[in-house]
Amino acid sequence: MKTLSIIGLGLMGSSLGLALKKRGVSVCIQGYARRRETCEEALELGAVDAAYTDPAEAVSGADLVVICVPIWTIAELAKAIVPALEPGAVVTDVGSTKTDLISVMEACFANSGACFIGSHPIAGSEKTGVMAGSPDLYEGRLAVVCPTDKTPAAAKDKVSNLWKCVGSEVVEMSAEQHDATLASTSHLPHMVAAALARSVGVEKADFCGTGFKDTSRVASGSADMWVDIIDTNRAALEAELDHFHEELQGLIAILRKGDSNDIRQWLEDAAGQRDRILHQNRFLK
Repeated sequence: MKTLSIIGLGLMGSSLGLALKKRGVSVCIQGYARRRETCEEALELGAVDAAYTDPAEAVSGADLVVICVPIWTIAELAKAIVPALEPGAVVTDVGSTKTDLISVMEACFANSGACFIGSHPIAGSEKTGVMAGSPDLYEGRLAVVCPTDKTPAAAKDKVSNLWKCVGSEVVEMSAEQHDATLASTSHLPHMVAAALARSVGVEKADFCGTGFKDTSRVASGSADMWVDIIDTNRAALEAELDHFHEELQGLIAILRKGDSNDIRQWLEDAAGQRDRILHQNRFLK
């Protein structure tokens, strides 16, 4: 990897550039953002070596391109950059769903000398924008790489090595397996947090403590990003919401029964399940 292009200089893109710089990776980093002000901020922050408002110019000479924008915008930008890509260039992304995107991108790259391989670093924040970038965002996190039977081994290795360079552990999954898993572990929690935020009236603001703040935190995330995530993972998310609805209905039945022992058992089971999940998780220590 000699020249890396980061398309999209928000939280994820800015953090990637800063992470590579902090770890002393020898690579020229070129960035793209729609607004000149964002380009200037990224340069001032030190996230990139050069920044452009033309995506085709930003990928010139790059052997690896990482697109860090909402999912459907990834597909739109691909049309702009494919003609400008170097032969053999590898393009990846940071999107939270893969199946629909890979299908669209493979068609887009079919007659080019470059290739696309989907990836998803499981890292992020409710904060947005270039100045929210952190050089440690990807440190100690899991990054999923989703090769297909058309993916060259060298391209897969290049993308995997990128995420290893910024401190992530890499695992390979099919796009379908990835989307089904993330519907449960990422997309469902976001929808639940959003539903909680919607259900509490602003007139009760002073009565909201840390429980509300912590539980609803991710509801402050970018709506642009989450619209695309929901749109490209509807079936899997619907299945998870149905399962969550069943859990809520079970709780309502316990409350109506009025047995304190059943309520205690439900709460103890929930605490135990959370403790087991966090104990098994190697990335949230």
